[in-house]
Amino acid sequence: MQSDLIAFINTDHLAHNYSALRRCCRPGVKLCAPLKADAYGHGVAIVAPALQEAGADYAAVATLDEAVELREVGWQRPILVLGNVLSAPNPAERRERIAVVVEYDLTLTIADQATVQRLLLAEPAERISVHLKIDSGMGRMGALPAQAAALLAAVLRARCLHATGLYSHFATADFGDRALVARQLATFQQVSAEIIANLPDGLLRHMANSAATITLPPAHFDMVRPGLALYGYLPAPRMAEQIDLKPVLRVVSHLSAVKNLPPGHCVGYGRTFTTRRPTRLGIIPAGYFDGLPRSLSNEAVVGTPHGDAPIIGRISMDQLAVDLTDLPPLRVGTTVTLIDDTPGRPNAVATLADRLGTIPYEVTCLLGRRIQRVRFSQTCDLPPNRGQTKLNRNSAARRSVSQS
Repeated sequence: MQSDLIAFINTDHLAHNYSALRRCCRPGVKLCAPLKADAYGHGVAIVAPALQEAGADYAAVATLDEAVELREVGWQRPILVLGNVLSAPNPAERRERIAVVVEYDLTLTIADQATVQRLLLAEPAERISVHLKIDSGMGRMGALPAQAAALLAAVLRARCLHATGLYSHFATADFGDRALVARQLATFQQVSAEIIANLPDGLLRHMANSAATITLPPAHFDMVRPGLALYGYLPAPRMAEQIDLKPVLRVVSHLSAVKNLPPGHCVGYGRTFTTRRPTRLGIIPAGYFDGLPRSLSNEAVVGTPHGDAPIIGRISMDQLAVDLTDLPPLRVGTTVTLIDDTPGRPNAVATLADRLGTIPYEVTCLLGRRIQRVRFSQTCDLPPNRGQTKLNRNSAARRSVSQS
């Protein structure tokens, strides 16, 4: 069965964004695609093959489960696991996780001496690739600069480990104020310079997220890790002059009911909206479980073939209501757009993020598992009203479906 909620993932736009980010870098710089959190909510089963086809050199995930899933959808290139997955308190669990690392040929992050000791005690069956993480000023995972040389020495002494990368992460690369960015970059450069004599040949240094990939060439080093920008969203509006990105995601549903209400009628929980006139009401089978926050109640719009319809009343777990009164008649089954892929639209990801006081990452990562992710290519037809999308069912590649 087809879901009542469909996210069309435009792989042409994904490839466009990948190429645009490549052009920000000098030749030879590798690109690592962050595919954690189900590819930022877009569906890893669709995004990963498309980025592998585009030429991405690496992938990054947060957990071992995500890494295994990535291998199972066909990713054949290196996978960097960003989280400290060997922090589990149970030794048996740690051994099991190390076995998974070996079986799926994963690269681990090493941020402290304790992780090195855990790996030594487990005696892995094969040598494990590791990237050392340096805390250059963000204050999360990572060895402090003064600890970097000792950590590298411990890794180099461990015959079961193979150091293949050194990395850090920016805290404010999307800010206009570059003071912390400059300090972090200088710290990472200094650490690299101090230990470079002991670094193995071919070791990858990487630090640049989306914002730094777009605006800070000195931070590109050997590889960049643009996340948000791959999916078509700017880290900051001012960067629109430096790169052309195309949103990858569009979420649609349909009207499941249409009814007329008299003036003075309550709509939804808590009576936050009461009709002031005869009102034609539309119901859509989507709610906060699907990633449409309750805080958008009475604050957002839904696109229809005849114009935008405001959301009225509280968004509930499985349903929301819209006011259709000022639009031409719409019938049950009419396709509606919950999240638009046109920048600047009132229901575009960036606009919704601003309205919610958050960032685009959170909007896309909130998308729930009832939303069916469907690969979409521009070679399929889109009606002028941006209504229902037709899939080319003669192409297996274009009807790849991921149920999140």
